[in-house]
Amino acid sequence: MYRVLFLLACLPLTAHALDYRVELEAPSELDALLRGNLDLYTLQQDEGLTAQDLDSIVAGTPAEARALLETEGYFDSEVKVSRDGDTVRVRVQPGAPVIVSAVDVTLQGPVRQQADYSRFLSRVMEDWALPEGAVFRQDDWDNSKKAALRPFLLDRFPQARLTAAQVRIDPASRQARVTLTVDSGPLIRFGDFRIDGLQRYPASIVSGMADFAPGAPYSQPSLVALQAALESDPHFTGVVVAPLWEQLHDDTVPLGITLSEQQRQKLEVGLNYSTGDGAGTRLGYEHYNLLRRGYTGSVAYDWKKSRQQLDLGLGFSRGGDGYAHSLNLQQRHAEQNLTVTDATELGLFRIRQRDNIEARFGVEYLIEREQIEGEATRDNKALVLSYGWAKRAVDNPLRPAAGYLLEGHVSGAGLAADTRFLRGYGRGALYWSPSFMRGTWLTRLELGQVWADDALQVPASRLFKAGGVGSVRGYDYQSLGIVNPDSGAVTGGRVLATATLEYQYPLTPAWRLAAFVDAGDAADSWQSWRLARAQGVGVRWLSPLAPLAFDIAYGARDQRWRWNLNLGLAF
Repeated sequence: MYRVLFLLACLPLTAHALDYRVELEAPSELDALLRGNLDLYTLQQDEGLTAQDLDSIVAGTPAEARALLETEGYFDSEVKVSRDGDTVRVRVQPGAPVIVSAVDVTLQGPVRQQADYSRFLSRVMEDWALPEGAVFRQDDWDNSKKAALRPFLLDRFPQARLTAAQVRIDPASRQARVTLTVDSGPLIRFGDFRIDGLQRYPASIVSGMADFAPGAPYSQPSLVALQAALESDPHFTGVVVAPLWEQLHDDTVPLGITLSEQQRQKLEVGLNYSTGDGAGTRLGYEHYNLLRRGYTGSVAYDWKKSRQQLDLGLGFSRGGDGYAHSLNLQQRHAEQNLTVTDATELGLFRIRQRDNIEARFGVEYLIEREQIEGEATRDNKALVLSYGWAKRAVDNPLRPAAGYLLEGHVSGAGLAADTRFLRGYGRGALYWSPSFMRGTWLTRLELGQVWADDALQVPASRLFKAGGVGSVRGYDYQSLGIVNPDSGAVTGGRVLATATLEYQYPLTPAWRLAAFVDAGDAADSWQSWRLARAQGVGVRWLSPLAPLAFDIAYGARDQRWRWNLNLGLAF
């Protein structure tokens, strides 16, 4: 018996919160504010709350509620609180809100001597959240004060401050008069660049990427652009760009740039495999400091049984105008679908990368020979002008669940070409993960057309084929096109259209099941274009390096099953 009593005495006591409920009577637009902030609600589950504490909270609720209502512009509210046993009733009558009757914003300091002074005032008022006639709200007042400083902090006047911020409220007339004064402070200029971490590469690589020089007015967007440019440059793996405010002198602030360098040379050796043309090898070499001027040189050779390709590249770092340049030479040999193609391309490109958008201008000279079984050999050459634009706006580049990808190209040849042609191409992908169901939907659309006087004299690389990964699964790689009825050889067409609808179901964070429908074709004209359908299932492994996709698809046109293996996003 004593043992039982001893054990019971050792059992921990369990604390319970006071059991009471709150009935709130208030306009619906104020319901969330009161329930989310009144102590009656926020402390309801507090196990340490005593009956005496609850009495104190009930007594203080009217003042607490009125203070909350004032933040929403209600300065003449009535709050009644009563208690009936375990029930606390709160009745709120907010009354009429206070309206902003006048707004007086004044700018002082050197900004008044700027030629675009009026633009600063306009930008302040663009984001102003309390115009005349609006209900006065505390959040809007706080946001307006921040908005008033923002134009100065971003452009030339990073030391701007508020010297006056006052709201005069007349509860009787329910009117508020807002007064705000901004002192711009001195006009700040950039000083010299203090670069830390350079050992292999010249400082001109860094300074050349800035769209400003020492002595230029301070600009926060320019700092962000320089940071992004250095991060995307292959010479560096880590970048920090920040003004050295502790060294500010004579209204000039030095710019600190801390870098981590990439290795000067890189050798790449690899094995790869794709269902389109089997196993292969890749040899690559890159040098990031040619002639000790920071030029990037690259050599890459890809070998597969049906395709060999040699690429030589010379890259120049981005300049202050935001553009980088590259010179590329490519030699390739391919044997596919009873067609043998040898081509040489020399191209000069001007590239602009900003945020998630890349624009590319190019001039390319192409010499190509295409031997088609059962047909005469085609020899083509062309001087091609091109423009490309791409945007990647997804939530996660390696495992997207929401967002989109867009890409478009326009190119054409006139002079120094066997025939004049114009080529247009575009593709897009949309990722959608609805909140009402598990999984991710993927849709993809691809369109292209070539306008030419003589399609036979258009280089084969500028015509279209379909089939395989990233196109219509269930058919061999680039097997959809113009088919020679005698030899079965496949050549490119002047029109292309393919589409995909895919659903991915998550099994674990790294594994997904997929079901999809693909359709499309490449043909000589839209009149001869015929839909080739395919459907299938697959599995996705979202590896740390890139997504790996394995698919099995059934091609309805030839009634065959085929499998595809792909590393990376199929876009």
